[in-house]
Amino acid sequence: MGRMKNAAMVTAGILIGMTIAGPAAHAAAEYLKAYPSANQFYLDGEPVQMEAYAINGNNYVKLRDIGEAVGFNVYWDNENHCVQVESGKPYTGQPSLPSADLDAVRAEMVERINDVRIQHGAQFLRIDDRLMAAAQEYADKHYTWHHNQEECEAVAKHGYPNGFGSNLTVFTGCEVEHVAAQAVENWVNSPGHLKTMVAPDADSIGIGVARDNGVTYCYMFVGKPGTVNPYAS
Repeated sequence: MGRMKNAAMVTAGILIGMTIAGPAAHAAAEYLKAYPSANQFYLDGEPVQMEAYAINGNNYVKLRDIGEAVGFNVYWDNENHCVQVESGKPYTGQPSLPSADLDAVRAEMVERINDVRIQHGAQFLRIDDRLMAAAQEYADKHYTWHHNQEECEAVAKHGYPNGFGSNLTVFTGCEVEHVAAQAVENWVNSPGHLKTMVAPDADSIGIGVARDNGVTYCYMFVGKPGTVNPYAS
């Protein structure tokens, strides 16, 4: 059974407070009293940790905790005053950048990176969908520093079999239309990041971009066919 099907099997409860008086108040309070649940939760047969409460014999968990465990996004939409669930996107707890905007930013970043490479005498990089998927997965995690082993495992999981170079930049106060320019400028102005960006043994590229509360997270993976990913099977 898939993870999304498992998610449907988890009961999420919402309690609505009400004002009551007299003897009924005590009875209702006891009926609605919440205790930390001692039950173990499983996902695809494996135990997972979730904050849960037992209320009148039922287990209640937060929808956002289910999303994080199972792998879908859920957040509160302030504009429409409702809960939004994005079944095809990883959990962030925040609204995702619209797909059209995201695709445009990533395409512009690839173009700008290739311009920099040409200026440094390096070959043009072609887009690799496997690296794009891995880079976007890690941008969506909102990391502010590298997680090398995780990155290697993600690249291998998405099917890219070779070694790769990785750049990450995180910044604030930037409109969507300026994200690509800002990210590439940050990497150009950092000797180590520039070296990765213009690596002569790279031949392909993947870009990931995510935004959360005014913070932008950008990943760049460049594929290197002559090198080895130690976490690729």
